[in-house]
Order: sequence, then structure tokens, then C-alpha cells
Amino acid sequence: MKFSKNLSRLLVSSAACAVGLSVFASASHGADLQWGGLYRFEAVKVENPEFTSSKAGKTYMLHHLVLAPKIVAADGITIFGRFDLLNNSGFGANSQAGEFVGQGVGSGTPTTGDNTNVLSRNQASGSLAVTELYLSWAQEFGQLVAGRAPIHFGLGSYFNSGTGSFDHYLSTLDMVGYKIVAGNMFFMPIIGKVNQGPVNKNDDVSDYMFHFQYDNPETDLSIGLMYQARVGSGNDIISGTDLVGGTGSTRTGSYKQNHIGIFTSQKISAVSVAVEAGLLSGETGVVTTGGQSVEINGFGLATEIAWKPEDSKWSSMLKAGFASGDDPGSTNAQEGYVFSRNYRVGQLMFTHPMGQRDFLRTGLYRDTTTSAASQIDTEAISNVIYVAPSAQYKSNDRWSYGATFITGLLNKDPIAGGTTASDLGYELDLNLTWSPFDRFTWVTEVGLLFPGAAWKAGPANLDNSFAYGLTTKAAIRF
Repeated sequence: MKFSKNLSRLLVSSAACAVGLSVFASASHGADLQWGGLYRFEAVKVENPEFTSSKAGKTYMLHHLVLAPKIVAADGITIFGRFDLLNNSGFGANSQAGEFVGQGVGSGTPTTGDNTNVLSRNQASGSLAVTELYLSWAQEFGQLVAGRAPIHFGLGSYFNSGTGSFDHYLSTLDMVGYKIVAGNMFFMPIIGKVNQGPVNKNDDVSDYMFHFQYDNPETDLSIGLMYQARVGSGNDIISGTDLVGGTGSTRTGSYKQNHIGIFTSQKISAVSVAVEAGLLSGETGVVTTGGQSVEINGFGLATEIAWKPEDSKWSSMLKAGFASGDDPGSTNAQEGYVFSRNYRVGQLMFTHPMGQRDFLRTGLYRDTTTSAASQIDTEAISNVIYVAPSAQYKSNDRWSYGATFITGLLNKDPIAGGTTASDLGYELDLNLTWSPFDRFTWVTEVGLLFPGAAWKAGPANLDNSFAYGLTTKAAIRF
């Protein structure tokens, strides 16, 4: 481990020198600076997300700007960046959902005239976050990547770089990696630093990764493998809850996680099939009150089958998958597999927190101490078997219309010793998309959710009344 730590520091230092040399070269001989990015605006209304008779709802608007500079410092040496403006850190440090429209200057407990919203004549200043900044040095047989870079794999069900127009979350890593290219294949070993603890202590969180990819454009076949080993000597996982170890459990050791991702896709005529599977194993470093180590053991599967004939205005997609859920009755294991929050199958279910309990067992990745009505789209796919077929009709180059049907079953009972039903009900989403030109998209969606018996939480007999959502959003790329 000490050797690995010294090696990672050596590689990071080497990468820093490479970045410095490229910046020096650009200062001496000039550089080509290009800008790209995205601006989006979203309006969201969800009525009765808790399925109660009180019908409490939520309504909000978001806006967000992404600036993506690209500096060509020298032949083969490029520096990439991503700057996110108007952010919403209230829903997770890794959220780029956007700032609320109506960000006031007041704190709710005014002490002066500068701290009251009803008297203000301006909005609060927005924040800027540097979310990506890395160097790419392309060579004849490979590519060096160093810095804070995006990580994406397969369908994006686990590692998702968040490049979609309405993606709210990122997968990034401070890393040094070298991509070795051989024909249609590449191999990329990566050393990443998730967190740097005190420099005089072995108290870091590090990733050791390997990415293999085979892409054949002639046969439309892709095969990928992603391996991640995370070692957290500075273990800060939440213990003492039913999610990890149960009441009274304590952290006593390092966090050690292994993730293996496998991906394949094949296109034959108008039909394309893609499958991504992920397997989690390892140790949380937490010990129960009975002295048992809490192990990691999770599994996820995402499948997409698309049909898109070239001469037809119709297209369709079937999304189906499985994500293991954490069993609250087994305190010596953490079995949950949680998809990336960018991987969406519907407007409401598995996107917005719903109901009056943490039915999907995602409490390690989102705030479950407040009600579903107080959260934005912080939910993720976990503890569920889901199916989501959809169809889209494109009447012309500008207008298209679609519908998606979503249903699912719980994998594990989210309540220890409970008798919760597995049926989550079903959801019907209808959407209208307008694209007057290539770089601009406007989408309006209506979601109708008919909750199943699972949301009643067994003998708790909670309400499971009808809910609906309305979203309109627009994005322009430049």
C-alpha cells in the first residue's frame, strides 16, 4: 500500500509537470482557445409526491450555465475545462442541477435591510464551480490524461459523465491515466485521488482503475470492461444506521470497494441492443455491535433495446433492469447497488423521491431526513426490478411526440421485519419535443403516477393516492 501511495504521488507530480510545460509552451508560442457550453432552464411541478391525503406538492424553477473551454496548447496537447455557473449545493456537493429561480438575498432571520427579501432590489449572486480541468496529451499509440476528468462507462448506469442537456450530476475523478490504443481497442490504467488527507498521514481515499474498450465501426459491436478498486484509509462512511451496520456500529478500518462493470452493444439493421452489468464487493470498514464486519455485496443490470428504422417516423425503446437493494434486516452486509442519478427511465418514479419512507434504500446517497416534497430530483434506481417501454413519433424535423410506461417491483422489503408489498404501481409519461434547430431543445412532459401497494408500507397502511408531475425545460448548446 505504501508503494502504491508513493507511485500515485509520483504519477500525479509527473502529470503536474506536464501541465506546467504545456502552459509554458502556450504562453511562449500562443494557444488556440475555443469555448463551448450549455444553458438550460427548467420548470417543475410535482403534485402529491408523498401520496398523502394532504396533497402536498412542490414547484420550482432552475437555471444553469455550463462553460467548457478547450485550449490547444501545442500539437497533441489540449487542456479541457468545465465551469458550472449558478449551482445548487443544497442538494448534494456533486449536483449541478442549477440554481433556483428566485434566489433571494435574505436568510430568513433578517438583522439589517441588506438581509431581507421583501425589501431587496436585486438577486443573490450565483456561484461558480470548476468541475473539470484536465490535460490530454495525444501521441502516436496512446493518450495521457491528467487532472480532474470525467468518467463514463457503457450506458452510464454507474459511471455517468453528465454530458446530457438535462443531466444534473457528474462522475469526475482527479486522476492520471494513459490510454493505449491498438486498432479498435484501447486499454487505460488509471490512478485517481478521491480525497487527499493530511500530507503527513496515510489517510487518503484513492481509486485504482482499468478501462478496456473494443469498438468495431464496421460491425457496430462494442465491448467494454471497467474495474475500480477504491481504498479509503480516511474512511468517512456513515455508520450507526440501518443502512450500514445498524445501531451502535462503529468504523474501525479502511473502506475497500471493488466494482466490476461489463458492457456490450450490438446494432443489427434497425435494432440495437445494449447491456451493462455491475458487481460490487468489498468491506465497509464498519463493525456491528456483535463484532461482525459489514461487507459490500451488490449487483445491477441495465438493458436498452432500441428500434429506429431509417425510413420511419416512429421509433421505440425498451429499458429494463435490476438493482439489488440493501436489506435492513442484515446488519453485517450492505447489499445496495445504486445507479447514477443521471440514468433516468421516467419523469417521476426513480427520479424524484416519492412516498413517506426510503423505499428504494438510497439513504447513503441522498438526504432522507426531510420529506419527499422538499427534494428535487435526488432519487436513483436501487432496490428494484423495472421495465420502461417507450415510443416516439417525429412528425417533422422540429416536432416529436412520445409516451413512456414505467412499472417496477421492490427487490427487498425496505422495513426490517416488515411485510411491505413489492408492487410499485405504474406511471405514464407523455412528452412533446420542439427543436427548431440542432442545438436547441424544448421538452414538455406530463407524468401520471398510480402508486402500488408497496407505498403503503405493509401494516403501516400509509396513503398511496394518485400523483402527477408537469415539467417544461429548454436547453441550448453553443
